[in-house]
Amino acid sequence: MKMTWTDEEETRFESLYKIEYAGLLRYAQSTLQSHGLWHCSVSGRAEEVVQEMFTFAWEAREDLFSSKSPTGWLYRALYYKVLEALNEDRLWVKRMIQISEQDPFAPDGTLSLKMELLGIVSADEYLLLKRFYMDGFTYAELCEETNLKKSALAMRLKRIKERIQREYKL
Repeated sequence: MKMTWTDEEETRFESLYKIEYAGLLRYAQSTLQSHGLWHCSVSGRAEEVVQEMFTFAWEAREDLFSSKSPTGWLYRALYYKVLEALNEDRLWVKRMIQISEQDPFAPDGTLSLKMELLGIVSADEYLLLKRFYMDGFTYAELCEETNLKKSALAMRLKRIKERIQREYKL
């Protein structure tokens, strides 16, 4: 059953967003750093995770507002979103290491060459993933290099990963 929300409820959510955003962002940054995020921009990744958590909170707003502490609910949800992000990032670092360690003269060639040949990702897209996950470039550095806004860069990285996952059933 899809519920409709009144202006008052939407205002309450927006107010919660405005009040809690800065604290949630600091919490995400701290949690990412303490769990060993080293390969990419902590602040950029933290902002991404907080935005994902608020999207989740909006979709689950009935649970959010029925909880005893909506603020506590947000922090708990953020913690799990951070763990999901860390797991995803570690998986992609592992994949990028495996790709970079493959012998380009092996009989079956490298995964990056296969992806380029099959039209999955271009050499530039592979390099973008490598720079983000392996070389530790920040969103700001990659945005400057590619002349993209942060949101556009994040979406580009997401789409590259989705194409690889779809093709290789990862």
